[in-house]
Amino acid sequence: MNNMGRTLLRLAAVVILALCTRGASANAAPGATLADGGWQPLLARLAADGLDRAWLEGLFAGSRVEFKPSIMARKVDAMVRKRFEPLPPPTKKTLERSNYRHFLTPAAIDGGVRYIRQHQPAFDRAEREFGPPPELVAAFLIVETKLGTYLGDQDALSVLASLARSSSLPVIAPYMKRLGSDPERAAYADWAARDRSEWGYRELAALLRYAAAKQRSPETIPGSIYGAIGICQFMPSNALRFGVDGDGDGVLDLFTPADAIVSVASYLRGHGWKPGMTPAARDKVVYAYNHSDLYVLAVTTVADRIRARLGGN
Repeated sequence: MNNMGRTLLRLAAVVILALCTRGASANAAPGATLADGGWQPLLARLAADGLDRAWLEGLFAGSRVEFKPSIMARKVDAMVRKRFEPLPPPTKKTLERSNYRHFLTPAAIDGGVRYIRQHQPAFDRAEREFGPPPELVAAFLIVETKLGTYLGDQDALSVLASLARSSSLPVIAPYMKRLGSDPERAAYADWAARDRSEWGYRELAALLRYAAAKQRSPETIPGSIYGAIGICQFMPSNALRFGVDGDGDGVLDLFTPADAIVSVASYLRGHGWKPGMTPAARDKVVYAYNHSDLYVLAVTTVADRIRARLGGN
């Protein structure tokens, strides 16, 4: 038997064992596995990367940060589905039947037009300095957070800390729905958990630095199911890289409209936005924001409808 075969068999055994213990895991009290100080390796790594250890100890003390391996399970499930159960390319009919349909209504489009007019100076600066037109920037904010009216119901700190900790398949297998007993899926899921754990760690460190710069306690920052924050739903590393103080108050705060508006434009230019680009090139830039063809269709459709409402061609 070759190395790949042995690896697949080992992973299959791991998955079966994890699934057999699923009931026990599900009935355990939240955070029960951390009674032995399970955060310590993560805190040591963060401290080695320059974050204050005493501050970290206080932040993670008690039950303030909750470990939720189901978050990584959901992430890996989505990756498994995309790899092994790919969907056909989306169409306008697909879009109209999806959850994105709520952003296509006349009321949603009218709301986008009003938002642009309400924050016209920020949209003007975004276009002047970075290029993307108001309708496209507004479309992202509509699809991401309904123009800031829904900022996520998760604790971004717990989400990202949980992703950083969930670095192996046995930890998340009891919570997965698309794993089954397929060794090939198990091998991919094991790789995905390790890969996304490293990503989660980088985003956690970025969130902590973002919060420190804002002088805000990290556990008070709301986020999405995967830790995106603000009206524009940036991952924290993108907040540090592309965030712009749009209102000139000296603080980068993605929960304020001006900062979010100009930061979206900054992100888009950073991912290839150029004036006069073709629709296909535009779609590639939008895809960088969220790797989903249906998402791209939703954002560009909303943008086109806002532009038409504004009187554009």
